Amino acid sequence: MTLYFNTAFLLHSIDAWEQDREERFNLNSLTESFHESVPVLDFLDWKITAVERGYTETELPLTPNSSNQYITHQAALMLLAADYTGGIALASLFHMIPIIGFVPSVDDNAAYMWGAKATIQWFAPSCHNLTCKAAIDRNKWEMLAKRYAGSQKVITTIPVMMYNGEKLVAQADFTYWAQDINGMKRNAFDVEKINVLYEHKTKTTAKLIVGLRALEQEKPVEERRFDDPYAFMLAGKQGLTLARRFSMDTPYLQNMVAARTIHLDNAVKKFCKNYTNFNVVNIGVGYDSRFWRLNFDTANVYDLDLPIMLNERKRIFDYSKKNSIHNIDIDLLLQPIKEMLSQTNFDTNLPTFFIWEGGSMYFRIEIIDFIFNSIKKMMSPQSWFWIDYVSENLIEDTTGVKAAEDFMRNMRKMGEPFLNGYNDINVLAERYNLSIEQNIDSGVILDISEDVYKHYSFCIFKGG
Repeated sequence: MTLYFNTAFLLHSIDAWEQDREERFNLNSLTESFHESVPVLDFLDWKITAVERGYTETELPLTPNSSNQYITHQAALMLLAADYTGGIALASLFHMIPIIGFVPSVDDNAAYMWGAKATIQWFAPSCHNLTCKAAIDRNKWEMLAKRYAGSQKVITTIPVMMYNGEKLVAQADFTYWAQDINGMKRNAFDVEKINVLYEHKTKTTAKLIVGLRALEQEKPVEERRFDDPYAFMLAGKQGLTLARRFSMDTPYLQNMVAARTIHLDNAVKKFCKNYTNFNVVNIGVGYDSRFWRLNFDTANVYDLDLPIMLNERKRIFDYSKKNSIHNIDIDLLLQPIKEMLSQTNFDTNLPTFFIWEGGSMYFRIEIIDFIFNSIKKMMSPQSWFWIDYVSENLIEDTTGVKAAEDFMRNMRKMGEPFLNGYNDINVLAERYNLSIEQNIDSGVILDISEDVYKHYSFCIFKGG
């Protein structure tokens, strides 16, 4: 977007604000989004009643759900309502920028916002509908917008006044932190300097996937489609909660993760039968436990990921029992895979099984090129390259399948939008001079004929 080159104009332009109001601040739609993302707000019937540039009003009704033993508002719920009120006011200064968690994002041009500190003073019991009003000093608008535009941290304190009618019953001061994704990931490769919220973001999607694997383990033994004894430990409370939350909106998602687990497990087993000794390169390993739960004693496994994720794996797994598994620190956006492997004992003469699980849909073509070109240089005719991918129709919301569109919306709200898909995977094979060993959609793996499964597939490329 070009707003940043004329920030002052946009901050004061009526036309620019009206466009922003229509796309980001429709009161009913935004309230509904908050209710989806923060279910307690739905339970309380909290609503957004007004938004202007730098200003927000919300209402917390006095109801049995929000009242305490004195039939006045619960103090903590007043603070909750005030928190989101101030956050919306700050979001209004970042013109047309999606706010992760509430406004869907279709690329990496989105804002992450968290509360850093809060104080509140109660003046009187709140015994009527509570109106929260947050107003940002107009003299700060341009400075805050420019800091965000420059990928700098935005830290500011916003007063939130709370009223029963005309009566002031409480005042809160919230300090917020906001930044775009490009600014957050500057120190992604440094475990000492990595932004704590970028670390959280990095782990969240991985936690969701392992949580979905854990849900499979809750089924009776005879109904399980695969076994993963590490899944519950790896998922933890966050991963299981994420999986259950997503499964409520997209019940087929767990099936899709089961399908890819089954297909990839079987593909590696088949490869193993062909060779006595071979390499496995697992790109963006996340919380994958495949080579801990399956016995591939002749495989030299190279797990590639950011240092912060590999450190997490070292904390969980006992590598003294698996000296065939090697951790390779890498930033896939900047460092060629071939170059990083060349710094290890990686034997290029061995057949190699490359895995890129849950990755291709998150990167644009220039990054796909960067990764594929590096792998292509290492692929012998005996090597395989396994990827999962989604359809281009899914990316473009043209599947005609409501469940698929709901899933995409949830991923975009979470700040994990899918950016890349293929209706014909032969495009990739031809581009990198690879042949296709197998290409199959998730529905075939599961023997399910519903259309939604046709938009998620698995492909094995062979070296040319």
